[in-house]
Amino acid sequence: MNKVTEYFEKYREASRHLRNIYYVPKDEDVWDVLDDYEELSVLLFKHLVCAPLNIDYEKHDWLNEPISCFELQAQGSRLPIMINRKANVNHGYWDHDIKAVDPNDLSLNFICYFDWNPQGVIDNRYIMCKISNAKESKEVIGHIALVESHYVEIYYANHS
Repeated sequence: MNKVTEYFEKYREASRHLRNIYYVPKDEDVWDVLDDYEELSVLLFKHLVCAPLNIDYEKHDWLNEPISCFELQAQGSRLPIMINRKANVNHGYWDHDIKAVDPNDLSLNFICYFDWNPQGVIDNRYIMCKISNAKESKEVIGHIALVESHYVEIYYANHS
């Protein structure tokens, strides 16, 4: 697997800057502006992450579904994590009993960057990911989780 965190950081910074400067929603056009930004965000992802890695753009619904070729690997002795209480749900309650895991416990696949209030200024602080496997915490396989981006590195496994 190749470490590709630098591509994701470029995308994170570019998308955050464009969103916070040029696509700030106003009361009357919130959803139209956010829809326009989502289109731009996917293009940025394709060009800043996929193109340098020679990944076929058409293979995934980028930023909407787990991407199995992008795996998150924790840095440090414990990974703080917020896990959704229900499997395969990317909204609602992030209050599963597990709050931190051993860095080698979970297999995490990148979905997108996440902010609590998409209508305000965004930071892209969190990565939304899917738990695809677990060594110890098997009960959370299939759940969606949030991790702070500075706690993980992102790797490309050329198998998708």
